[in-house]
Amino acid sequence: MADRRNTIGHAGALVGAAGFGAVLQHFALDRQHARRRRHMARDRVMATMRRRGRDAVRRAKYVEGKAEGVVFRTVHVVPGIHRRDQPDDMTLAQKVESCAFRKAHVPKQDVSVNAEHGVVFLRGQLEREEQIDALVRSARRVDGVKGVKSLLHTPNGWGG
Repeated sequence: MADRRNTIGHAGALVGAAGFGAVLQHFALDRQHARRRRHMARDRVMATMRRRGRDAVRRAKYVEGKAEGVVFRTVHVVPGIHRRDQPDDMTLAQKVESCAFRKAHVPKQDVSVNAEHGVVFLRGQLEREEQIDALVRSARRVDGVKGVKSLLHTPNGWGG
């Protein structure tokens, strides 16, 4: 039994040496083509590494997107974890124009709306004092409005 293992070991070493010799001949000893073969092998290995790197980045971005989606769904399912970001001033002014004017039943062609740091400025002219009061009340009720400054007036005087 020991003789057989020894013979297999010698045969394995002989096959390994022959393989090493073939690789050495292919990449080093052949004067005409060895340099080209080495460069081609290097280029193939580098191309494979670049491709694997791009695939890894692509997979990482995919997993990141999936994780963001899970977080988004979780935040909106669990009660009490709602994000309440303050809208920017332009969005707030547009929100006041669309909500407050509709609720107050006031025409908006003669009124301009501006917002600065959450404070809404109403400028212009309305027909009646009741319209001014209704618009100011409606503007105060819009989410995100910290305050309302009324610079509105009626045709025959200043209001609000």
